Formats: sequence, structure tokens, C-alpha cells
Amino acid sequence: MRRSCDCVAASRAPLRRQLYARLVRLVVLLTAMACPNPVEAATRSLAATSRHGAIRIDGKLAEADWARARAATGFWQQQPQEGEPPRFQTEFRVLYDAEALYVGIRAYDPDPAEVRGLLTRRDADSSSDWLYVGIDSYYDRRTAFMFGMNAAGVQRDLLLFDDTKADDSWNAVWTGDVSIDDHGWVAEFRIPLSQLRFSSRADPVWGIQVRRVVQRTTEETLWTPTPRASPRFVSLFGDLTGVERGRRQRRLEMLPYVLGGASLSATTSDDPFGDAPVPAYRTGLDFRYGVTSNLTVSGTINPDFGQVEADPSQINLTAQEIFFADKRPFFLEGRDILRFDLDDGGGSSETLFYSRRIGAAPHGDGSELGDFSRQDANTSILGAAKLSGKTANGWSVGLMDALTAEEQAEVRHLNGAREYTIVEPMANYAIARVKKDVNGGRTSIGVGATSVHRRLKGTGFDDLHDSAYSGGVSLDHRSAADMWTFNLRLVGSHVRGSKTAIAGTQQAFQRYYQRPDADHLHFDPDLTRLRGLGGIGSVRRMGGTRWRGGLGFDTRTPGFEVNDVGFQRESDYIQGWGWVQLRDQTPGRVFREYYLNISGWTLSTFGAENVVNGGNFNSFATLNSFWRGNAGYMFNDMRVDTKRLRGGPSIRAERRHRTWLNVDSDARKRISASTSGAFWAVPGAQSRGTEASVSLVTQALSNLNVSLGPSFNHRIDDRQFVAETSDAAGENHYVLGRIEQVTLGLTVRANYTILRNLSLQLYAQPFLSSGRYTDYKEPDQPQASTYADRFHAFAASELEHEDGRYTVTRTDQTSAFSFDAADFDFGELRSNVVLRWEYTPGSTLSFIWAQGRSATHDDGQFDLGPDLERVLDAEGEHVVLLKLSHWFGA
Repeated sequence: MRRSCDCVAASRAPLRRQLYARLVRLVVLLTAMACPNPVEAATRSLAATSRHGAIRIDGKLAEADWARARAATGFWQQQPQEGEPPRFQTEFRVLYDAEALYVGIRAYDPDPAEVRGLLTRRDADSSSDWLYVGIDSYYDRRTAFMFGMNAAGVQRDLLLFDDTKADDSWNAVWTGDVSIDDHGWVAEFRIPLSQLRFSSRADPVWGIQVRRVVQRTTEETLWTPTPRASPRFVSLFGDLTGVERGRRQRRLEMLPYVLGGASLSATTSDDPFGDAPVPAYRTGLDFRYGVTSNLTVSGTINPDFGQVEADPSQINLTAQEIFFADKRPFFLEGRDILRFDLDDGGGSSETLFYSRRIGAAPHGDGSELGDFSRQDANTSILGAAKLSGKTANGWSVGLMDALTAEEQAEVRHLNGAREYTIVEPMANYAIARVKKDVNGGRTSIGVGATSVHRRLKGTGFDDLHDSAYSGGVSLDHRSAADMWTFNLRLVGSHVRGSKTAIAGTQQAFQRYYQRPDADHLHFDPDLTRLRGLGGIGSVRRMGGTRWRGGLGFDTRTPGFEVNDVGFQRESDYIQGWGWVQLRDQTPGRVFREYYLNISGWTLSTFGAENVVNGGNFNSFATLNSFWRGNAGYMFNDMRVDTKRLRGGPSIRAERRHRTWLNVDSDARKRISASTSGAFWAVPGAQSRGTEASVSLVTQALSNLNVSLGPSFNHRIDDRQFVAETSDAAGENHYVLGRIEQVTLGLTVRANYTILRNLSLQLYAQPFLSSGRYTDYKEPDQPQASTYADRFHAFAASELEHEDGRYTVTRTDQTSAFSFDAADFDFGELRSNVVLRWEYTPGSTLSFIWAQGRSATHDDGQFDLGPDLERVLDAEGEHVVLLKLSHWFGA
């Protein structure tokens, strides 16, 4: 839970001075930390060998060129016994020509029959023996392209950035093969230079790392030593020299696609759109062009941005938006450069650029204007392009622009009349991010900016911003001794629109300018623009083998707003936090490793309202049996809740407790399980909840993986918001109720890999949730010290229920008011089947069948049998698609 502010009144000046003073202290501390520069271990180096003859990628390494190439040996054990000689020896060689880099790795094993390779879909991280090669072709000591294969030949590729972070959604087009023989196993890679990014220097040096994982012993070894306690990874790569690339080649890749299919939805008998299938057909093109060897332009024309696996079902009874990750390929590529996070690693997902805003569901709904309507589920993207890459002198550049179409819904009336209405205006989205690495890659300074422009004239969308801008600066620094890190983000926002649009922004959940007891907030219905600022900073001790910790702050002014193309949960808060960790990664008699963490935080609004002071103790451990688990306890000493009444006055809050336990069995086994459970309570408000989930994974065959994930949630909350309403005298009333909610879900996944390039995927998720309300009430004295004294509980004689609506006539008031009953039962079933054939590298043929159905009821009583039966009996929507995409490139 968070809050933040708008620095507009002189009365808040002391708070600003305190914040600036803390920033100055952090900068002084950073300077002191950066002074020492201890001598580092010598960097390992390997010279690549030019290829003379043909190389057949078969996992054999039988060609004469491989025998000529220099072998790199002397691998270093990272796990389980760090620094000890490896049990299994490994060596590798590197060849090159004008078009590709070739890497051959020999993994010796005295018992080749025990080498394990599971046949899975590409990019699946299975419990197998793995060999990886990482290439830092920028040689910036921060970015690398990682390619891996397991002993069955399944490929993985990852993009490493900011030295230690990884993006497994990055995909490259490359080839490789493996073989198992009497000496162990071999992996052979051919990596086209077109898939790498590098400078045009005449004598290039690249970074290189090779990593081996032995599944049955969990031994992990690397060519260049990388201690587990080190806050570095890419910057510890060895050097690869001698790769002579000759004349620079322009890289052009094209991926056209053709899609055809139909959707079928059951409708009522008088629906003019009928039960006839709706054809779906589309063609488009994705392309990438290498402007230089390290800068790439990528674009898309009429893209297909369908996501194969649906977002998880949820019931959201809060006013906050739920974050869902983007899985669309165009937006995944280069996101390491475009991203501008606002949470400093806290996991809130807040960011200046949230790509799912582009092509999202239309803001309007045609069904509100007629008896029947038809419209697309998502806004069409007419085109998008971006420039991304990194220059030889350390400049990272990311620019993106996208144009979305004006969307219309077809509306039909019972009298036969037809009309078309706009449900989404045309919009343009632009994002820019530039970073500069200095100090040998230890320091990164950057700027970022976003803009949104909508063509609103004549559309009737007065509640949307016609333009929105955000921007910020970033600083990331790692001390010379790799012991400390310093991070800082300063951001700002500016939105413009009609009075209606800005009034809606002022009254949104993030800020609630209309809150009557907030002296630092003022709702102005005549505003046509709103500005805000924010800042996030931290200093952390990330080196050392035993003790780590950090201090940080996070703040947003009330006017800060980036949700037009970003993701932001709250504003109007000033938060400070700190944490300390004790860790031991040396295997002992019981534990292979363990961590103990303690943290604390405090949060206030810019009106000096102390919202919460909290703390957390948690631990994580891995046993020698390879079982692992974590447990913890957290308390939030809530002082005041400024959001509970959703624009009404703040209400005094109660202390909240939460405890949890998660246990994972040995993932190497044929059957493994993960279990989690949590309990929370607010004793002062007679509220509590229980959460439990299990994930059962079975490797039924070496190429068949099945997982079942049931989940259960039961909560009783005496303060659940129900409605804001008013009486005849214009007096506002904020109704709360005691909810008992039961949620049950099950996620089923099955992946059957027929061949390395042919797979069948099944996904299904039934979901049920019911909520029943009792004990309706409204706050009379929201700041009373006793919980019961804060509310007037409606007596039975004061409530009248008719046709799903309650009318309240309080005995101590003359004006009545009413609100809708909020009981609900919701059930949903989503499923899909995907058959995917990668007939050549980068080219695929996919068959997709998806269906979804849902049912609602309003008695609020959870009853598994009848609730599930209603969902299964509901009319569903079926979609069948066939998509062919073919890759053209080097």
C-alpha cells in the first residue's frame, strides 16, 4: 500500500527540504563508496579461429577446423561447492566466418547414460543437463546474448542486461545440435552474426562465458569464475578475440504472416448478428533492418498481437488496476532498453512504459447504445516501429512509435435500425529511452520520455486525455569494489484534456482530490491539465558473503499520472524503507544455503498523514535433499486508510498481520510439487483470510509434461467497500459491508513435444468465486479510537430490500438513500489447444483452438456443484485459427 504528493503549497516545504537533504547524503555516501579500486583477477582470454572448411551442425565436432581451434578449459565450480575443482570436466572452442560464430562444447561425463535431456518446447527451462554460451558482443560489460541447449537439443535464448538481469522472452534465429557418446555429450552452436549486435571497430574484443549444468548432481560450472555472492555476471565474462568480420553487411529480416479462421458465439434467437461464424483473416509483416552492426530498426504492419495463453482469471473488488504481463513479440524485443521502472526492484510492476496500453480493449462499449452490438475485442494497431541498439561508445538508444486505429462498433436495435458508433479514438504513442555507460560500465546515466496523443474531436470521448507526457532521468552506479550499488530515478508527468477528463483524473483512485479531510488536496473542476513529480532512490550493500542490506525512498506527488501509456497504482505518498540480510551459501550438514531477512518501512501522504509503519521477517532455505522453502511474518501498523471510502474521508485503520509458508520438493524428480499457504488477520476489524495453492508437476514421459495447479482463497472482511450514494438532501453516504468471499481455481497445462520443432500445448483454467455481504454500515465517526464507534450499523428495521436494491432509512435521519445489493457468483472456463510446427528456424505453422465461457448468479453462496454446472452449461465462444509465418533473413 502506498501514497504520494504534489509540491504546491509552502506548508509542505519542510517535507521537501527533508527529502532533498536525504538525497544529498546519499550522493555523499556514494562518492565515499566509489573511491577504493582493488585489483581484480586477470580476465581470461580465448582467440577465435577462422573457419576454412564446411561445418555441419550435427553435434559431432568431427571437422578438421574444430581440431585446429584452441580449446578453453579450466572451468570453475559455482555450485554446490564453490571454488572446488569440478567433478565433470568441460572444454569449448570457437570458430567464425563472415556470417556466423560457431561454438563447440565438450561436456565430459564418466556415465553418459545418466546425462539427462527432456524433450520440451523451445525456451522451456527443464530439469536437464544444459550447456550455455553467452556473448557480450557490445563489450559493454553489461549486455550479453545467451544461447543454450540441453542434452535433447532443446534450445533456449536469453537477453542479459544491466549486468545481472535476464529477459527470457527474447528470441533469436540460430541453429544447433547435440550428441551423446562414450565420453559424455557435445553441443554445437551456429550463431548468425545478424542475431548479435556489435560495434564496427577493426580489432573487436567480445565478452564470452560458457556455463554447464549437471542435473543429477546440481553441479554448475563456468569458464570464468563468478562467485554466487558477487553482484556481477556479464562484467565477469572472459575475452573473445580474433573475430574478423570483414566488410560490414546490412541485416534485413522479414517475417510476413497469413492468418485465417473463424469465431463462433452463441447468441439469443433475436440477435441480428446470429449464430453464424465470424470469419477472421489477416495478413501482415514484421521486419528488422540493421542500420549499423549495433543499431536495428524493427517494425510491424498490421500486426497479429494475439496472446495464445489467456490472462489468469481474477475477481477484482478493489479500485486498483491489475497488472498483466505483455507476451506480444514486437513489444518484447528491445524492452530492456525501453523500460523505465518506477519501483527499484520491489516488484510493483510500475513503469513509465506499459506496452499493453497499445492495442488494448476499446474504452467504449457499443452495447450501451443499442440492443445488440458487435466490436473488436482489441484496438487495431495500424503500424509500429522502433530503433534500438547500443553504440560503440556506450550509448543505448531505444525509440518507438505506434499508431492505433479509430475503432467503431456496429449497433443494432430491435426495430431494425443500424448505426455505427466510435468506441476508441485514433491515438499515437511515442517512447524514447537513452542511456550512457561510463566508468567502465559501472555507472549508467539515462533519460526517458513518453507521449500519447489522441484525436478526440467529434468522438464524444471527453473523459480521455487528449495528450499525456512523462519523462525522467536515471542513475545506476556500482562501486569499484562491487560492494555497493546506488540507484536513483527522478520522474515527472503532464496530462492535458477537457475539464471532464482532468476532473476524472483528480478523482481517480491514485489521488482522490475530492477527499473532504485532505487539507493538502484541492479538487478544481475547471482544470484542463495536471502535473506531478516522483522519485525513487536506494543505496545497497550487495557484495560480501554474509551481510547485505540497503536503505531507500519512494515518493510521488498527488498530480503524478502516467497511466495513459505507463502503469501506476498510486500517488500522494512519501515512503522510506530499509532491510538487512544474513546469508550463508556454503553447504553444511543440513542446509545447502539459507537467507534471513528483516525489513521495515514507513509511509505518509504529502499532507503529513502517517498511513502505515510496517515490518517483515522472512527466511529462505535449501536443504541438502534439494527441497526448499521460505516462510515469513509481516505486520502493517495501519494508522489511517485514505482509500477505503474511495474519495470519502480517511478512516482510522487497524494493525494487519500476515504469515506465510512455501515449500518446494526436489524439482529434479519425475514428480515434484510446490505448495504455498498464507493467513492474514486484522483482529481489530474482525477480518481474516486464508490462501492456499499447490502446483503438481509430473514428467509423465521424457517429452510429456503435465501440471495441475489448484488454488483456494477464503476471506472475511468487515470493511469491504460497497457503494457511494447520496440522499435527497445531497448528503453523501459511503456504504461498507462484511463480505465472505470464497474463490476456487485450477490451472491445467500439458506440453507434449513430438519433435524438437513440433509441439502440442494444452491450457485450461476453470475459476469460481462467490461473495456474500452482510452487516451493512456507514462511517459516522471515521477517526474514533474504538472500531465499533466508527460506524453506524444498519438495523434490520432500517433496511428494505426489493428487486436487488436496498433502501436505507436511518432512525436518526430524515432522508433515505439506496444502493444495489452486491452479492455475486462468477464462474469462468478458459481453454486452448495449440499445435506449433517450426518447419525451418524462425518460421512456424500454428493451429489454435480457444474457447471461453462464463456464468453469473447473484445469491453470493458458494456451492461447487451448481456453480460449476452453470459454467459448463453456459454458451461459449469458440475461436479456430491457422497461422503461417515465414522468416526471411541471414
